[in-house]
Amino acid sequence: MATPADLYAAILAHPDDLDLRRRYADAVGTTDPEHAELIRLDLDGIRNTREVMLLHRRLRQRLAAGVTHLLVDWRIRNGLIESVTMTARAFIDHSEQVWAHHPVRHLVLVEAAGLMTDVAQVAGLDRLIALDLRGNPIGDDGLAALVDSPHLRRLRWLGLARCGIGPAGAEALAATGNLPDLRYVDLRRNPVEVTAQGYGQDIDGKPISVEMPPLGRELIARYGALPWLDVQWGWRWLGVGWEEV
Repeated sequence: MATPADLYAAILAHPDDLDLRRRYADAVGTTDPEHAELIRLDLDGIRNTREVMLLHRRLRQRLAAGVTHLLVDWRIRNGLIESVTMTARAFIDHSEQVWAHHPVRHLVLVEAAGLMTDVAQVAGLDRLIALDLRGNPIGDDGLAALVDSPHLRRLRWLGLARCGIGPAGAEALAATGNLPDLRYVDLRRNPVEVTAQGYGQDIDGKPISVEMPPLGRELIARYGALPWLDVQWGWRWLGVGWEEV
């Protein structure tokens, strides 16, 4: 029979396998009943009750013990810490240490301007399904360096709001072959409009119409249909947050 340590090692190796988390909860049910309960409630989609919020609050610091000094912030998802905020320098230098403790799938980077070439070389990117760079003025050169990374083949969601992205960066993103799973890109509040835009708001909150900006149409003509350039993406009104990935 697999021990809790065996199961946790398996979770780190396969962070998308949520069944492993249920098995881990069963394995620690008597030794750590609060954490076992939190895992089960999270996996069952019960996240906004008073009980769950209190469990999150009580366990938050304990679960991050040992790596809190490397993190700006962290969030528990599916019962474990799988969303972290780090400075780009801490990520470059210490991601292996954080990844060894937690099944990180979502990463928010801060203070990343000027460091994207180094960020792109970090092998720990290969675990991510969501990467948020919002507010980092990385510009076209930074985005081009990022999409040149060989470690982003599992990435589904990329946050680039307020990153100073222009036409050259948008084209680098469309042209790369290193992001086969990319489905959603948040390019709001940049000097260029690329992704589908919603106009007006119906009574149900959805846009009345959705249009693809000229540059988006040009990129589709050059590089073919891409999920993140699909006009249907605009019908989600504000796009898709990484919490939904």
